[in-house]
Amino acid sequence: MPLGNRSKGFIWFFSFLVWFSKIQADRTKNYIILLDEPGLNLHASAQADLLRYINEKLTPQYQVIYTTHSPFMVETGKINRVRTVYDTLDPKVGSVVSDSIQEKDPDTLFPLQAALGYDIAQNLFISSNNLLVEGPGDLVYFEVLNDILKQLGKNTIREDITVVPVGGLDKVSSFISLLRGQKLNIVCILDTFTDQKGKKRIEDLIVDKIIKGKNILFFDEFVSGSRKIADIEDMFEVSEYLKLYNSAFKSSIKEADLPQTVTNITKRIADYMGVARYNHYLPSIELMRSGYTTTTLSESTINRFELLFTRINSLFL
Repeated sequence: MPLGNRSKGFIWFFSFLVWFSKIQADRTKNYIILLDEPGLNLHASAQADLLRYINEKLTPQYQVIYTTHSPFMVETGKINRVRTVYDTLDPKVGSVVSDSIQEKDPDTLFPLQAALGYDIAQNLFISSNNLLVEGPGDLVYFEVLNDILKQLGKNTIREDITVVPVGGLDKVSSFISLLRGQKLNIVCILDTFTDQKGKKRIEDLIVDKIIKGKNILFFDEFVSGSRKIADIEDMFEVSEYLKLYNSAFKSSIKEADLPQTVTNITKRIADYMGVARYNHYLPSIELMRSGYTTTTLSESTINRFELLFTRINSLFL
């Protein structure tokens, strides 16, 4: 079939390969490769092939920058490299380039959100062992602590277990119910229930044998002290979490400033700030972005997470 009769995507990709071969042949110059919507006329799996080609053939030798509106051209594992471009419609300001975590425009964020959603869905139905957590912050904390434990030669989450954020405690029961016919192994690690309706929904799932009671864990089982209410943030020492919070929100709260009550740290901070709730995701991202090492967190925090991960592993036969 003549090249002109092939699809636009095939023609673009073929032309790109020809053009790039000329770049490779020129050993006398250094290049930065700029691509505008490179996967525009390619279907989803072909975009994945293109992304793999960029990673394997281009980036080892050249710096590559490309624009895209497609979630299939966003690598969720390297989302820290993404920069959003937002047109302010103000001629004095023009377009603003920013880090993805600072972007507020929902339309600009949509491809990133779609990429994350697609990645979660793909991983969920590929993996037979799934650990349900409440939100993306939990996932980030688990990734960081898993990496630290691995560097220290301690117990980590098994590689065949996929960590799946479900989008909130109120969605956990619905998520488990929807997956009951998928022949998937499910374990949950959750914040302590303060909502009796949510607690009742989980109890009903156990009674109906949709999930085993032993497969539902709560953070209050692993935190220090005798607290009956705990979130994942309570797995850290108070001083450690306050450092993350202050760095993320540009504040200077001290432990002595907080209400001296035996409850979860996030509620103590919210009460001090006079708000019902704050964005729990930002401190988790701060931990990942600030550059952690094996000495960033205390030994007691690391041991708590190791105990938790060991328990999680034991529940997947």
